[in-house]
Amino acid sequence: MKRFMVLSTAYLLSISMLISACGKTDNASNNQTTMPSASPSATQQTGKPVKLKWWGGTPEESGPKAVVDKWNAANKEIQLEYVRFVNDDPGNTKLDTALLSSNDAPDLFINYNDAIMDRRINAGMVEPLDDLIKKVGFDVDSVIGSGNLTKNKDKLYYLPGAKSLNLMLFNKSSLDAINEPVPVDWTWDDYASLSKKLTKPGQFGTFLAPTWEPLAFQTLTTAKPIDAYYATNGTSNFQDPAFKKGLEIQKQLLDAKALRPYAEGVANKILPEEELLKEKVAMAFAGTYLIRYIKDEKAFPNRKFQVAFAPIPQMEKGKNVNSGGLGDKLSINAHSANKEAAMKFLAWYLTEGNMEMVAGGRIPSNLKTDINKVAELLIGDKGQYFDKASFLNVIKTNYTLAVNPTTAGSAAIRKALFEEAEKYFLGAQALEKTIEVMKQRADDAIKGASK
Repeated sequence: MKRFMVLSTAYLLSISMLISACGKTDNASNNQTTMPSASPSATQQTGKPVKLKWWGGTPEESGPKAVVDKWNAANKEIQLEYVRFVNDDPGNTKLDTALLSSNDAPDLFINYNDAIMDRRINAGMVEPLDDLIKKVGFDVDSVIGSGNLTKNKDKLYYLPGAKSLNLMLFNKSSLDAINEPVPVDWTWDDYASLSKKLTKPGQFGTFLAPTWEPLAFQTLTTAKPIDAYYATNGTSNFQDPAFKKGLEIQKQLLDAKALRPYAEGVANKILPEEELLKEKVAMAFAGTYLIRYIKDEKAFPNRKFQVAFAPIPQMEKGKNVNSGGLGDKLSINAHSANKEAAMKFLAWYLTEGNMEMVAGGRIPSNLKTDINKVAELLIGDKGQYFDKASFLNVIKTNYTLAVNPTTAGSAAIRKALFEEAEKYFLGAQALEKTIEVMKQRADDAIKGASK
């Protein structure tokens, strides 16, 4: 899944300092770079292969190593090296620093957060891909679908490598103990009710990562999958009834002790895989990325239960919106000397190479992907840990995926959401006041971004 990160003050300050250090040259290089691009053929005249560096947040053993090995074996003239960065504030600052460096900088990198990607684009770190796509003859529409992509000032700065699905994952034994089936077509009210039923001494009914967006973002997205944060009149969308409902449900579950206390979760940065696979919760909101942990017998040994899977609830039954979307957004460094070589790798990766990422929990973004093959690879030889019927149901369903083309003030909007929601969850601020302040702060951020 795409993990929704809190853009901390420390990260925003550090990236602002990095961008300022670039000076005017980097800002001006948004649409053209100051360094010449060397084509693969020119480099190959030296008799040496082009060497590309690809930075991403996935552990090497969860797919990237297999991708690199397969590419390098078939492409002696363009050799690839993978560098992992941790997808958190320090890790993203490390990537930003590398992008601004003239030594050992990445040629390609993956963005996991739209607000951070937008900031990189505006800082001149990212190369527009439109001309490169034409040069290598990559058919974006048939592989990805042009309608699924967002442009910045009419230019395309990324291509998504994965389809991220958000899911509800269950300890199947906990459902069986209360004679409840795995949900299929259900609502957020159903979710709240089931969370309470599943709560028992020593096990919370449900888990929502406190360092990800509050549940209100999910309820809002299932009601409005395109640009959930923004109303049609250009202001923030925090007055939508679906947003209010999400805040109310999360507070209700906290008060009922069906959720771990909010302050405790924030302080300890507790993760869904730890809670679910160590039987501390009966149900967890997470995504397809968590599949790799289900198969990890070393980190989570001696499990006697299967994990069952349900689609995320909806505001009303019969809808089929998934608040995931197309993720692992790959970009090319605006200062790379090997842009065309990087684009050749990117085209191959999106067409076939990212199948090597499936076993680690990534579903390829390629529209032609064989989903039965994907399901087989995701489970691998660990079928004993999966409730296969529910797993195949959620993997094979066609969802309306969330798309967020608007980014105006998005970092400040997220900041307002987290800060004000926390006051409400801790009982320091009433619901109506929380929404009022959130909306005002978000509207101010949108206005400021449009100046």
